[in-house]
Amino acid sequence: MIIEEETKRKTKVIFVCTGNTCRSPMAEFMFKDYLRAKKRSGDFVVSSAGLVAQRGDTLNPTADKALDVLGIKHNKDRKARVFTVQMSQENDLIIAMTESHAERCGNGDNVVSFEQLIGTFVGDPYGGSLADYLDCAALMRSAFDRILALCDGLKSNGAR
Repeated sequence: MIIEEETKRKTKVIFVCTGNTCRSPMAEFMFKDYLRAKKRSGDFVVSSAGLVAQRGDTLNPTADKALDVLGIKHNKDRKARVFTVQMSQENDLIIAMTESHAERCGNGDNVVSFEQLIGTFVGDPYGGSLADYLDCAALMRSAFDRILALCDGLKSNGAR
């Protein structure tokens, strides 16, 4: 009897903002936590990048504090990454904070903005208070069920 091994390909999701020090890394760590809670983390590779990120920048201290307050496991020493054409091609789903970010990501079939998901963009909390970062986190979190449904739709449609 020949047993065929089913190779399970993980869905690759990347969150994109401007500098990759506040919104997109917060979304990355929060979505990973969300997937763990749903017992789905093994199905995904989740990352983040910034359109004009400065390589080597670390997580904004207030973003770090917001994630601590929310009890989200994260690495405060993670390094910012610049969004590249290669990333746009290798990720199944690109989630942009704003429509402008989505356009700069190529606006392809695999690009979606928070505006499309929840009807509003995710504003940049940079320079704001802890409350601003927590509000930003709550806004992003409100889209996670829709993001998961989109990812499941990609798998069922055999995309990528």
